[in-house]
Amino acid sequence: HNMLEVFNQLESATTPTETAVSILRKQDIRIPVKAISCGVDQDEFCLRPTIDRTIMRRKYGLSTQMPVILYVGRVDREKGLDVLVEAAAQLAPHSVQIAIAGKGMFRDPLLEQTNILGLEQGQVVFPGFIPSEDLPWLLSSVDAFIMPSTAELQSIATLEAMSCGLPILAANARALPELVDHGLNGYLFNPYSPADLADTIRLFLARSDR
Repeated sequence: HNMLEVFNQLESATTPTETAVSILRKQDIRIPVKAISCGVDQDEFCLRPTIDRTIMRRKYGLSTQMPVILYVGRVDREKGLDVLVEAAAQLAPHSVQIAIAGKGMFRDPLLEQTNILGLEQGQVVFPGFIPSEDLPWLLSSVDAFIMPSTAELQSIATLEAMSCGLPILAANARALPELVDHGLNGYLFNPYSPADLADTIRLFLARSDR
C-alpha cells in the first residue's frame, strides 16, 4: 500500500513493455503509465557479417558443424529450460546443438536431465557464464537465439540478440510476443509444450535461409 501511495504522488511512471504496463494498471495506480523500452548499445550489439564464426564457437566448446541455437541468461527454474532440454531430445541427433549459457541454481538439475535423456553427445551443451566483452561476438557466431522463459517483463538478452540480427525463438508468454513477430523475425512457441518447441526448432531449421 505504501508503494501505491508513493506512486500516486508522481506525475507519471514508465516500465519497459505494454505487458508490464497492464500488470501495473491492475493495481490501484491513478497516474499515467507508459512503456519505454530498455536500451541496447547498438555499436556493441550489431551485425558482424565478416566475423569468423568458428573462433567464438571453439572458445566456448560449441559445434562448428551443426547449427547452434543459443540461450543466454540466468539458469533458473522459471526460464523454461527443462522444456527446452525435453524438446532437444525429440530432435534428430546431429541436426542442431542447443547451448544454454549462464549461471544459476537450475544448472545441476538440467545436467542431470540431459544425462537421463541421453543427450550427452553434444545436442545440449552448457558453456557457462559469458563475459560481456565476448557476448556480442558469441551472439554473432550462432544461428538463432532462444528464450523459453514464461516470466519475462522485457528480456534484455533477447533485445541484444535481435540487435545482432539473430532470428529469435521465444515462448508465447508475458512480454516476449511484443518482441517477436511470428514468421518475420522469428517464431513463438507454446512454453509448456516440448513437442511444440521441437516443431518450432524444426520449422526454423527448415527455413533458416529466411
